[in-house]
Amino acid sequence: MARVEAALDRLDAEEAPPAGIAPALLDDSDPAPGVYDQLAQMTALTREVQLQGRAANRLSSEVTQLVQQVSEFSEGQVAARVSAARRDAQADLIGEMLDIRERFARGADDARKRLDSFRGYFARMGARPVIEAVLRGNELALERLDETLRRHGVHEIRCEGEAFDPNTMRAVELDVRGGVRPGTVTEVLRRGYRMGERILRYAEVRVASSGSGDAGRSGNE
Repeated sequence: MARVEAALDRLDAEEAPPAGIAPALLDDSDPAPGVYDQLAQMTALTREVQLQGRAANRLSSEVTQLVQQVSEFSEGQVAARVSAARRDAQADLIGEMLDIRERFARGADDARKRLDSFRGYFARMGARPVIEAVLRGNELALERLDETLRRHGVHEIRCEGEAFDPNTMRAVELDVRGGVRPGTVTEVLRRGYRMGERILRYAEVRVASSGSGDAGRSGNE
């Protein structure tokens, strides 16, 4: 019995710490938490996890909405830029068509002037039919161009006989003569065109000056 008691005493004795480890690290003097304390800690931890999960879900929803808004804004921006680029390209193309139209119009005017100048011998030599054919060709080209421009919503700005409008016209010459109200467009030097509310080309016009009205009144007196 004595030997058994001595062996039990040796087992109950504290073991020496392993080499290289301070005894303080192995000190287990703090009391172990009770069951209720552990349950309270687990409940608090569960609640904290639930709150963190809700916050994460809310943040995810906000991020999703923000991404969607940015995506919609970007798509709208891209669509607006594409539409603006398309309008600019269309305006450039129509501008070239208007230049071509002006050339055909000048050719038709020149042909009419030459026809009016023909007299006697030149008319009998067969030059008139040639000029008439040139005039007809220019007129047909003008008709086709005008039809195409109308399909694209392009219309000529009415000027002659109208009051000068700085929003659609450019005054390049003054017309001093009687019988015309000042500010009236007396001649169109270069046609202007608009597409809807957009001015494609300002009309260049000759405008009656204030002196023309005075001259007209003096003449009437």
